[in-house]
Amino acid sequence: MFKRVAPWCLAVMAMAVPAAAQDKPYGIAIGAALVGPLSDSADRFSTGLGFTAGATWHITPQIGLTGDYLWSTLGTQDDWGGLVATRPVDVTPRIQFGTVGLRFQAPPAKVRIHLVGGLGLYHRTVRMTTSGSGDITVCDPWWLVCTAGPVPVGSVNRTHATTDPGLNIGAGITAGMFFAEIRYHFMWGPSFTTPSGSQQATGKFLPLTIGVVF
Repeated sequence: MFKRVAPWCLAVMAMAVPAAAQDKPYGIAIGAALVGPLSDSADRFSTGLGFTAGATWHITPQIGLTGDYLWSTLGTQDDWGGLVATRPVDVTPRIQFGTVGLRFQAPPAKVRIHLVGGLGLYHRTVRMTTSGSGDITVCDPWWLVCTAGPVPVGSVNRTHATTDPGLNIGAGITAGMFFAEIRYHFMWGPSFTTPSGSQQATGKFLPLTIGVVF
């Protein structure tokens, strides 16, 4: 999906305002996000859509302090066979996070590239629903639940959540008032005792954001 979006992104930026904007002490950005899971997260989840908003304080023309927020849905992998469950379970995953970091950008020009990296606080939720009553056994750390044995349906038939710290690093480009950025995010997660041993539900995601900056 990223390969299909990238050409469109470049085409939009090519139509950006041709004159470089005057440098201001701050910039505000809003945009849409295409969030791609990686590694173990990609085994369970598929690409989701969301929105982002942020601001950058330009300490110098090339260095800035940036902060942003992103909220996104996520899809699920229909063919994921690693989940241990005694009955079918539907899941609705979401992710949102806020980050702060440093931004390094090229000198003022019609088109400017930048690098960005920093720390973040990441909130993941997985809404689980299943029909019927009685007991259920389900265990998947990345779905934020692992029961030691059969438990009442109500104990897993709800929203499971975790909030954890993480790191991020990425790069982007700005042309006129349009920008595009791709950033790698790694977040720590809670540990679960599974039949195959202890597993930590770390998260790895690669959002592509496209939007406008003021």
